[in-house]
Amino acid sequence: MRNVKAIIFDLGGTLLHLDYPYFVTVFAERGFTVSEGEFFLAVARANQQLDAVVIRDNTSTDASRWQHFFEFLLSELRVPFDRASFITDVLRPRHATVNLWNYVLPETDILLESLAQKYPLAMISNSDGRAEAKTLQYGLREHLEFVIDSHFVGLEKPNPKIFEMACERLELAPSECVYVGDIYSVDVRGAIAAGLKPILIDCTATPRTDCLVLRSITDLRGVFLD
Repeated sequence: MRNVKAIIFDLGGTLLHLDYPYFVTVFAERGFTVSEGEFFLAVARANQQLDAVVIRDNTSTDASRWQHFFEFLLSELRVPFDRASFITDVLRPRHATVNLWNYVLPETDILLESLAQKYPLAMISNSDGRAEAKTLQYGLREHLEFVIDSHFVGLEKPNPKIFEMACERLELAPSECVYVGDIYSVDVRGAIAAGLKPILIDCTATPRTDCLVLRSITDLRGVFLD
């Protein structure tokens, strides 16, 4: 990519992933098993289904998207137990206390450290006020110039204003910034609307005409470092 002067990241699903070990445990308690590959493929496909909902419903909130996502995820996994009660009785309480997105790929820290030597890095997250605390907890914050949490600024992606806010803080034009996220309808469409260069993380590598698609966050090394 040309004329890139900064890289801005999403948090959940991009730098922090769903807690696969936790899901393995709670699924096993209900007599259901799923491999890591099956799980993360289902996550990607659930994201694609979520895209259709967000594009259809421009007024959706992050809270409503959360509900839709887990409905789609459990459907993709074909879980043999009641999905609605599982979301209400198990997933929501767990997310409220520890956040379900808390798994960091082993290569992430080294990748961010290397990228930060060449570019200022920042973050925009649709979150509930815990985004910065999560980056501190998992050792990501030291690589970031700042974290913008939708909870505190009163704006959510895909609203272009939250992307513009980040560019202003970096003192760069939107065209000089890359945004990396995992949900096309929220991350890519919002970034494009604000004038940033989008990169979509999608393990299915489904081709897109308006953004670069990478299978994993670690593939950024080949784009910006190699």
